[in-house]
Amino acid sequence: MKSERGTTYQVDLRTSAITESNAVPSPAAGKSGHAHDIPELIDRAITNGSLAKNYDVSFHVNPFYLRGDFNGDGKIDVAVLVKQRSTGKVGIAIINGAPDKITILGAGTTIGNGGDDFEWMDSWEIYSKDRMANGTSVPKLRCDALLVIKSEAASALIYWNGKRYVWLQQGD
Repeated sequence: MKSERGTTYQVDLRTSAITESNAVPSPAAGKSGHAHDIPELIDRAITNGSLAKNYDVSFHVNPFYLRGDFNGDGKIDVAVLVKQRSTGKVGIAIINGAPDKITILGAGTTIGNGGDDFEWMDSWEIYSKDRMANGTSVPKLRCDALLVIKSEAASALIYWNGKRYVWLQQGD
């Protein structure tokens, strides 16, 4: 697999660690800048699933993946940053419990004010369905949401409304 910067990585299927193909893997590889621990679900999606054909994992924001129940089915899903190979556009792939159930947001697919390229995003986090809204216009969530952020500018919630993922602007 290749990163968005063109570096080739090897996936160790036993440990789910990724290392640069010219680097010597070590037990501490996950702590260096050259390797990333990737959950098995993401690993399967990027090696065998639909992500493998058109997208690379993007490491431009740390963490590069988040876990939560994003569609309200009671199962843990994974959201991972991806980069579309053909355009270089960054986005989020939400893997809903199986490597073949993937929704792409950004990375060439427009959603709300986020557009089709999330290169602007410099942080993100889980917005728990149980989190208090503190007087904002956040609806009662059925499941966990993603809070995508551009520091000192704007943020938005991306959440499942029962039919699709929607964008709720939280600032400028």
